[in-house]
Amino acid sequence: MDRISITSLVDLLLETGSDPDASSAKDRKADPLPEFYQLVRDAIVDMHRRNLPDSVLDNVVDLEPNPKRERVLERVINGYRRFLGTGSMKWFEPPKASYTFGPNEIDINPELGLAIDETPYVIKMYLRGEPLTPRRVQVTLGLLAGRLGRSCPGHVFGLLEVRHGKLHALRTPEERVGAVQLVESLNAER
Repeated sequence: MDRISITSLVDLLLETGSDPDASSAKDRKADPLPEFYQLVRDAIVDMHRRNLPDSVLDNVVDLEPNPKRERVLERVINGYRRFLGTGSMKWFEPPKASYTFGPNEIDINPELGLAIDETPYVIKMYLRGEPLTPRRVQVTLGLLAGRLGRSCPGHVFGLLEVRHGKLHALRTPEERVGAVQLVESLNAER
């Protein structure tokens, strides 16, 4: 049994519509900058976890020798700063889960747990350069809500489009049910 991330599962579901088998997970074209994204992702998580000012994110840009990637990092960090301006935020450790889906073990691992203006949000970050589609938002949020919803009553599940500072969120039980049903229908097609 192979372990894959929620992001890889969403990619497979959107590409194939169903049947996310292990070979297609392995054969998928990898994101060209995974370590690059991981550095900024880790810096954002560490900033919140240690209650540091957002100026620490500039250190990630300073470490990047490639000017093109440096510009990308600056856009990502500026987008995240826009998100930070949407309310007061306090860190909590986000819940995590894993489950079996076909021949794979899926890791549900949102990066951020933030109480935004005292409302708890469980957030997965989207750092890629390609546009975030409504279907990707629905599937990702459906997986988060479907796997973590029972253990996190009262929490809002979100997918943060980091470059734009835009949070896509499931705020009501009805939205949760709709997103979870979408993912279940994709699973039923298998």
